[in-house]
Order: sequence, then structure tokens, then C-alpha cells
Amino acid sequence: MSILQYDFIQNALLVGLLLSICSGIIGSLIVVKRDTFLVGGISHASFGGLGLFYYLGLNPILGAFVVAVLSGGIIGLASNQKLHTHNALIGVIWAFGMSIGIIFITITPGFAPNLLTYLFGDILTVTQLDIYSIIVYNTILLSVIFLFYKPLIVYLFDEEFAALHGINIRLYRFIFYLFISIAIVLMIRSVGIILVLALLTIPPLITLPLFKRLPYIIFMSIIVCLFMFIGGFFIAYYTNLPTGPIIIVVGTVLLLIVRLICHLKKKSS
Repeated sequence: MSILQYDFIQNALLVGLLLSICSGIIGSLIVVKRDTFLVGGISHASFGGLGLFYYLGLNPILGAFVVAVLSGGIIGLASNQKLHTHNALIGVIWAFGMSIGIIFITITPGFAPNLLTYLFGDILTVTQLDIYSIIVYNTILLSVIFLFYKPLIVYLFDEEFAALHGINIRLYRFIFYLFISIAIVLMIRSVGIILVLALLTIPPLITLPLFKRLPYIIFMSIIVCLFMFIGGFFIAYYTNLPTGPIIIVVGTVLLLIVRLICHLKKKSS
């Protein structure tokens, strides 16, 4: 009997495909911008909203969404002229969010049975609302990139050059961080807060040594991310292991193989 006949399996694979699109795009832009620390800061800060809403008896994912967007907005609007100040702000938001989340979960009466799901994800728990949300997000993301591709690329590669050519740096930074924040929340149910950073960074790190042009990096990152989802999903299903961590393990192994091949090829030439 094929496992594909079950609705929750079909939903999980569909979400994997949809998340591969936004993860490949956003992850590539983050790696090109060299701002991967930002992802960890926003994802862990969202745990504060998750804990607060869990304490209030509301949907924890909604709380994670509110805090992630607020965190991304605060970081995006803050000055990014000094790297150490920028990273320090992210670090503070990271630690504060996790601390608040732990406090509220601790003082909530009873036991938090779904805590591990939020931390490490479970793609089998995705709902129709998750699917529709990711479809809407991908549509808006692709539209924005299509309409503002050139100024966005200039901003990503050189902010000073972009400012000299009249590009509103603060606006593009705010929009960029806002899209990152929403993407992180959409991925929480599938891979969890702790593993979001790996899902966004592993695919572009695999493709960067192989391709130079950004459109190729994005496209191949989407393919790699889809391979991670499908491979990790079936391995987790048949071994009865947690899906989120297995997806990341598959990607990490693939990253090591690609980097080893590139190293051997460079050494032999």
C-alpha cells in the first residue's frame, strides 16, 4: 500500500515543494548578503512570542509570527553601518526572545506537549492553512523579486553603491528583513525554530562553489532544498525518526560531499 494515498503525506510533500521555493530564494539572498546570523536571531526571538501566546491559550504560531515580524522590523530599521552593533542587536533579541519564551512556558499550568514540535519541527503536522499561507507568500515574494530585481541585487551586494545611486537602503533593508521573518515562521512547523537557520543556509552553500550567477544559485538552491525535504522525509518515515533533524542531516551530508569533491578537484588541477 502506497504511503502517498494519505492526505497528511500529500500535504507534507506539497509543503516541502512550496518551502523549497521560498527557502531557496531567501536563503540565497541571505548568504549573498552575508547576514546568516540574522536568521538565528529572528527564529529564536520568535520563541518568545510562541511562549507568550501558549501561556495566553492562543495559537503559538501566531505569537511566533508577531514577534518574528517585530524583530525583523526593529533590526531592519536600525542602523547597519557598524557590523558589531548590528550583530550585538541581533544577539540581544535572540537571547531575550528565548528567555521570555522559556519563562512563559515554565509558568504555564500543565505540560507543554508540542514544545519539541516547535523546536525541531514535524512536517507531518502541516495544515491546509499552512499550504495556503506559503502559496500566498511565494506569490508575493516572486512578484517583488521580479519587479525590483535590479535595485535589490545592488542593495545586496553593495549598500554604499546603492545609496549613491538613489536606492532607499532603509526601505529595502526593512522589506528584506520582513520577508526573512515571515519565511522563518512558515518553516517553523516543518523544521522547527532551531533548524530554520540550517535549512536556509545549507542549499546556497552547496550551490555557491558550482555557480557564479545569482539566478543559477537560487534555482539550484531550490532543487537542493527539495531534495533535502523529499530525501529527509522518506528516510524519517521509514526509520521512525524526527523529520526536521533528518532533513538537515541529509543537507549537511550533501554539503560535505560537494565541498569534498570541489576540494579534490581543485587539488588535482
